[in-house]
This record gives sequence, C-alpha cells and structure tokens, in this order.
Amino acid sequence: MRRLVLFLALTIALLGAAAAFDWWIDPFGQVWKPDVLTAAREQHCLVSEELIGSRYWSFKRDVFFHRPTRAFVVGSSRVLKMSGGPRFSNLGYPGSGPETILRLFESLPAKPTQTVLLGVEGFWFNSRYTLPATDLSAYKVIEYLLARSTFTHAVNFAQNSTVLRHRWRKVDFHGQCVLERFNESITWRLDGSRVWGWEIDPAKYPKFHGGAFTGNLETWRNGYFADWTSLDASRVRALEQALRIAQSRHWTVIGFPPPEPPHMLHVLETDPRLAQQWNAYLHLMPQLFRRYGFTWANTVDGAKLGCVRADFPDLFHSDARCSRRLVHRLQAAIDNRRENLREIG
Repeated sequence: MRRLVLFLALTIALLGAAAAFDWWIDPFGQVWKPDVLTAAREQHCLVSEELIGSRYWSFKRDVFFHRPTRAFVVGSSRVLKMSGGPRFSNLGYPGSGPETILRLFESLPAKPTQTVLLGVEGFWFNSRYTLPATDLSAYKVIEYLLARSTFTHAVNFAQNSTVLRHRWRKVDFHGQCVLERFNESITWRLDGSRVWGWEIDPAKYPKFHGGAFTGNLETWRNGYFADWTSLDASRVRALEQALRIAQSRHWTVIGFPPPEPPHMLHVLETDPRLAQQWNAYLHLMPQLFRRYGFTWANTVDGAKLGCVRADFPDLFHSDARCSRRLVHRLQAAIDNRRENLREIG
C-alpha cells in the first residue's frame, strides 16, 4: 500500500512538473498570458502574436476593459486594421462569427452606452464555415498541458535558453518597443488593432502578396466560400439575437461589409457557385439592421471608398490606408444617424 501511494504521488508530481513546464513554454499558444499585456501597457509596447496565440477572446475582452471604451469594432480578421481614438477598441479577431459576437455582447456591460461598428462577412452564413476554438475551457487547457505533443514541442522550444528564464523579451524594433519571444512578424497594439511586420521593417518582413482567384473554391480564401448553398438560418438568428441585445441597451450599431478589391467583388457577384448566396446576404443585411433600428452602410466596394488594389496585399484584407477610409465612411454614417435622430426628436 505504501508503495502504491508513493507511486501515485511520484506520478502526480511528474505530471504536475510537466504541466508547469508546458504552461511556461506554451509552444502552441494555448495559455492566456494577461501579465504580458500588463507589461506592454506599463512599457508602451506592442505584443507579438506568438504571446497571444489563439486566445483572442480573452485578449479582446482585456482590451475592452482596460480602455475607457465607448466605441468598438467587431468582426473578422478583415477589420483588424481599424483604429480610432483613446475610447475606441478593436474587438475583431480571426475566426469570429455571429455566435462569437452574440457571446461577446452578452458578456459586456450594458453601460456605458456603446457605438458599435459591426463588420459582417458573407461567408459567416456558409454552414461549412467552422469557428476555431479561441476560448478554451479549463478542461481543454489541462488536456493541452498534459499532452505528449505539447511536452515534446516545449522541449524543442527550450533549446533556446532565454525561453527558460523569461516568457518573453523586450526588443527595440526600429524605434518601436515589442514584447516577443522569437519574431515580430505579426504584433498587436493595445487598442486591439494588428500590425504587420512589413509595416515596421519591410526589409526583414517583406509585404505579403497573393490571394488571386484561380477558380478553386476549396483553396481560395481558406475555403470559406466552398459549398455555400444557402444562408445558414442558425447564424442569421444568432446575429439577430446580438442586435436585439444591442437594441435593448440603446447602443448605436452600424453594420457594414468589409471592403473588397473590385476584381474580387466581381468574382463574388458573378461566379455561378457564389452569386445567388452572396447577393442574398447583401440583400438581407440592410433589412435585418433596419428591423432593430440600426444602420447598414454599404462599404463592400473598396473602389468607392477610394481604395486601390495595392491596399489589399492578399486581395482579402485591407491595409491601414484603406481601413482609415473605411472608418471615415462609417463615422459619416454615425453622424448621419445622429442627425436624423435629432430631427425626429
């Protein structure tokens, strides 16, 4: 009996040590690190993507609650270059959808009253589009920390002795403070907006290109539009629920489609596999937002915003220049809405 107890105690101790080691190294970015954001605020630094990992949900909520947020944008990775003043937060992230927006609205306080820019993607309503896990349960985190693959990769990471001593390091990257581990190819500002490496050092991180339409929907834009046959009713309902919450809180909501470069917009509007669903999405959204007393701004055509092809490095995501034009257009929609409400009042 004594040997059994000793064996069990030793096993638990070894598992605990392995889990603690994996937690510290976190090779796959599954551990939430709020202390790195605290350090970034104190030192006015950017935070490397590798320190955020896949924990976008926790990161964006941290952004909201550590700023005097009175306005925010939410949506997919295509809204991540949008920024504003000190009261503006960018709560968008890769892998978002109507379900995550509904959950976000439910989790935020009703007061103070918010102004919301809600970027709605057409592919969200493709039932094939699946949302990645961005908010792991405690059970999933423990499972990750005890996984053999996690430990194996953590050992490989630990070959860099710096990682054993520090979970991150502070570097001066062309006059910009960055908290990172190995690279700065993608970083985040503390307002929640994203910075590409080529925006800081184009020599080290050349501007990415690509994204041309080859006709293969399985590979184009991560396959988000493949096998899209109708608007997913469950996701339409989830978006409606989110709008209903915003309405009950007297928030101002401006919905918008993230802009497209003209030749990609042509594909979406004319490809026989996409056109019917795409046009149904663009037809439904203004009706949906009006139903709850909100505004839909038609920003789908990047050219009408003054954006050019070069403003879409991968022909999907708009860069900082185009995003500024988008914010300007949405601010005009907010101003028009407020003016109309004053006239009604």
